[in-house]
Amino acid sequence: MAFTEQTLKNQQQEIARLAEELSRLNSIFDKQKKALGLPADKPVTVESSEITPELEQAMNEATERARREGEARAAQARLSSGSGSTAQGGRCRRGAVRI
Repeated sequence: MAFTEQTLKNQQQEIARLAEELSRLNSIFDKQKKALGLPADKPVTVESSEITPELEQAMNEATERARREGEARAAQARLSSGSGSTAQGGRCRRGAVRI
């Protein structure tokens, strides 16, 4: 596949979209830190001795949920950018197979 101006433009749009998503997630994280009374400029750390089984389970569940949501957003971005293998002329049809 040749690198074209359109490819560059698509990549720049994707980078801008990801930057906006990161900014949104950072603001949510800052709100959560503020609600817990933690300083916004300090990293959140937990000593391994302080991790209870309940906290470990909650972290595993949150990590799994974040992984699923990330995969879903990545799939949605691939479909909307038309870079999927089913894209034909910029149109995607769910369940269609290219012959």
